[in-house]
Amino acid sequence: MRLYITAGIVMVLISVAAFGDTRDDILIQQQEMEKIKSEVKRSREKLDSLKQSEIGIQQKISEGDQKLATDKKVISRLNRELRQLQQKIEETSQELDDRQLNLELTRRRYLGNIRQFYLTAHKPAEIFSEDPNEELVLHRQVVYLTSLANFESGNVDRASEYLTQTLQAQDELTGESRKVSRLKKSRESSSALVANARQKHQKSLERVRREKTEEADRVLMLEQAAREMEAIIARLQQEMEERVSREGVTGGPSVFATLKGQLLPPCRGEVTVPFGELTHPVTKLKSFSAGISINTGPGQKVVAVASGTVAYVGNLRGYGNFIIINHDDRYYTTYAGLGEMLVGVNEYVLAGNKVASAGDDGIVKFELREGRNPLDPIKWISIDSF
Repeated sequence: MRLYITAGIVMVLISVAAFGDTRDDILIQQQEMEKIKSEVKRSREKLDSLKQSEIGIQQKISEGDQKLATDKKVISRLNRELRQLQQKIEETSQELDDRQLNLELTRRRYLGNIRQFYLTAHKPAEIFSEDPNEELVLHRQVVYLTSLANFESGNVDRASEYLTQTLQAQDELTGESRKVSRLKKSRESSSALVANARQKHQKSLERVRREKTEEADRVLMLEQAAREMEAIIARLQQEMEERVSREGVTGGPSVFATLKGQLLPPCRGEVTVPFGELTHPVTKLKSFSAGISINTGPGQKVVAVASGTVAYVGNLRGYGNFIIINHDDRYYTTYAGLGEMLVGVNEYVLAGNKVASAGDDGIVKFELREGRNPLDPIKWISIDSF
C-alpha cells in the first residue's frame, strides 16, 4: 500500500529536479498536496471501515462465546442425565437378575409341590388300615398340596410378569440413554463448529487489527507527507520570486521515448504489485498504483533502466531511500525501497549502471513518468529481461 503514496510525493521531487520556475509549477505542487490530503481522507475512511469490521467480528465472537457457553451447559446437563440413566440401567439390570433368580426359585418350588402332589395323590390305598383316620389325613394332604401348588403357580405368573416389566423398563432406559447420547453428540458437533468459527473470527479480528494499526500509521505518514509538501511549496514560491525574470529551458526531441519496450529492468525478480487500479482484498477499497513492486531479494543489485542524470537522492518517510533519474527533462524513473545508494545528485549514469542495492525486505518500487503522468513500466521494459 505504501507504493501508492509515492505518486504524489515523488512528483514534487521530480518538479524540483526539473526546476519549475513559474506559477504553474506551484499550482502543480498545490494540486499534488490536495491529492495527498484526499488520500488522507480515503485512508481515514478505510480506517473507519476497518473499525466497523472489527466491531462486527467482535460481535460475532461474542455471539459465538454465548453459544459455546450455552452448549457447555446443555452438554453438562446431558452428561448428568446420561450418568443417571446409566445408574438406573445398572440398577434395573441388577433387579432383572434378582427377578430371574426369583422366577427360577418359584418355578422350582411349584414343580416340587406338583411332584409331591402327584406322589401323594397316587399313593397305593390300603384295603385294611390300623388307623381309621389315615384316609382323612391323606385327603387333607392332597387338598393342602393342591392349594399350595395353585399358590406357587400364581407366584410363578407374578414373577414372570415382574420380569417382563423389568425387561421393558430396561429397554426404555436403554432407548432413552441412546437418545440422550445422540443429543449430546449433536450438541458437541455444533459446539465444535462454533469453536472453529470462533477461531476463524479471532484470526480475522487479529488481521483487521493489524491492518487498522497499519492504516493508522499510514494516515500519520500521509499527514507528515502533506506537511513536507507544504514546506516544499513554500520553498518553490520563494524560489519563483527570486527567479521570476528567468525563462524556462525547453529540450529537443526525447531519445528516451524511442526506447519503449526495450528498457532494462531495474532489478531481477518477480513483479508482486502491478501498475493501475487495485482493490483491497478485505476492505474492497480501490486505490491506484503509480508503479510496480519487484521482489528481488535483500541486497540485490538495482540498475538504471536507461541513461540519464540523477535528479534526486534522499529518504522520505513511507518508502525509505529513493533515487530519481531525469531522462531528457521529459521522462523520469524512480527507484524506491533501496538500501545502499551509490550515486549522487547531478551524476550522469549509463543504462545498466548499478545505482543502489535493494533494502532489507528485498522489495524495490519502480515508477516511470512522462512529466506528471505515470506510465505502465511493464509496457516499457523488455519482458524477456525479467
